Amino acid sequence: MLLIGVVLTVYVCADFLFTTIGGTPSRFLSFRIARWVFAVFRRLPDRRFRHIAVGPVVMSAVALWWVAGIGMGWGMIFNGFDRAVIMSKSGADAGLVGAISHAGHLLSTVGGGKTEPSNLGYALLGVVCAVNGMVVLTLSVSFVLSTTQTVSNGRGLLLLQRVMAPGVAGYRSSVLPQLATLVAQLNTAPFALFYSHPDPEMRLPRMLVETFCSDDAARVLLSSLPQEPEPTIEGLSCWAQAYRLSPRSV
Repeated sequence: MLLIGVVLTVYVCADFLFTTIGGTPSRFLSFRIARWVFAVFRRLPDRRFRHIAVGPVVMSAVALWWVAGIGMGWGMIFNGFDRAVIMSKSGADAGLVGAISHAGHLLSTVGGGKTEPSNLGYALLGVVCAVNGMVVLTLSVSFVLSTTQTVSNGRGLLLLQRVMAPGVAGYRSSVLPQLATLVAQLNTAPFALFYSHPDPEMRLPRMLVETFCSDDAARVLLSSLPQEPEPTIEGLSCWAQAYRLSPRSV
């Protein structure tokens, strides 16, 4: 039980850290969960609410995996020691459920609830658990903020391109630098690609490709998007297809 808890905690923490502050797209479970949730939304009726909800629900599912995974891992760690966590009133061993509850309270920094550590050593271990929770809470806020900012920047670029298409004066000095910045942001916050919009003209992955792939310089920049699509019109179209809620529609 102790070994399983340590492995689970280390894996989820690594997933969390590389996803939130890694700076490059990761191949941990978080991104797969995002794809699974996105695939479920693809099966829903094509209504306005589906496009509004998919991004927040994807982010919530990933956050739930982090919280549940780390909480379960720490619960197994506490339960792996003999009487590490006891019931506050009776002094009886808390068991696995009580240990998970104890870890959950520590991770959320609200205290031990109806349980408490049995001695000073386990209390110090609880401090490590609580610090882990503080890190998760802090970095989660910055992760959500960077993701939503990336979505907003992408939609702003699409609006700008409506008045500064290729061939218009200032296109290469204004639009292309912003496109390069957006591609870099998407590599840091790739979950922004799972956000949709009721207006088809504001759906980021699809419109990035349809708007910019005709320009050679822009196509080179787009080839650095997450998952490294081929720098061809066909390759970029296939890449965008993976992020369409209605893959057969325009």
